[in-house]
Amino acid sequence: MKKSYTAIIITILIGLFVLLQSLFVVDEINTAIVTRFGEPIKTVQSPGLNFKVPFVDQVRKFEKRLLIFDAPPDSLLTSDKKRLVIDIYARGKIVDPLLFFKTTRNETLAASRAIDIISSELRREIASDLQAEIIKTSREQIMNNVKGLANPKIKEFGIELVDVRIKRADFPEEIADSIYGRMIAERKRKADKERAEAYEIDLTVRSEVDKNAAIIRAVADEKSKIIVGNAEAEAIKILSEAHSLNTEFYRFLRQLEAYENSFTKNPNTTIIIPEDANILKSFFGDISSAAKPFPLIPNTD
Repeated sequence: MKKSYTAIIITILIGLFVLLQSLFVVDEINTAIVTRFGEPIKTVQSPGLNFKVPFVDQVRKFEKRLLIFDAPPDSLLTSDKKRLVIDIYARGKIVDPLLFFKTTRNETLAASRAIDIISSELRREIASDLQAEIIKTSREQIMNNVKGLANPKIKEFGIELVDVRIKRADFPEEIADSIYGRMIAERKRKADKERAEAYEIDLTVRSEVDKNAAIIRAVADEKSKIIVGNAEAEAIKILSEAHSLNTEFYRFLRQLEAYENSFTKNPNTTIIIPEDANILKSFFGDISSAAKPFPLIPNTD
């Protein structure tokens, strides 16, 4: 009885093992080729659970997603006999899994062949373009041309190119320093020219401003002198009219101002005033005709 149970269990286990060997799953990111004794017999592109003959059939899975073909940087010669180091890559996808399996067997070999084809077409395309055009204007056209030339050849492996891109296009290291030196010298020349032009403009503007300022000052000075002159003339006129009303009083004020100025400049100065001086007449009248109560100058005899 125990032997029969053991046989049943073994049979079930063998059946499960055989069943598992008969099933395989294809993801949505893969496509599969079923081979029998190394020869492809079926292609599975839809995701899901699939069957195969156990122990006889083998399943090879390939990517449905984009494949990257990254070529190493290469020094290429342009049509004007100048060299550029160009780094390029391409993207493609497997559109015919069966053809892909028959021609390349695996993605590593497919990438190697695709890179060789793309590099060859790139070399041919670069040889027909000028260095300056490649650097400045022609990159998009070059990439489209390389894609158009390489795609039919790569389709022979069941792969379709999606796009080709240039990562960088640089000068070789042996000439990069001299080129950068010329670029720096050119930029410096332009900068010096712009500085000189700016300095010239600065001098012109400053000269114009100084001239305008001098004109404004001269006009203002002229107007101020005219205003001052008119004011002084008006003041003299008013003063003259005021003095004409009483000439004696004006003469008296002038004498006081004269004596005041004499005393103020040097207070220690001794001033001798004669008897007939006008200042004494203004204060005391005509002293020479009046009685003299005391002599103005003491008699020393």
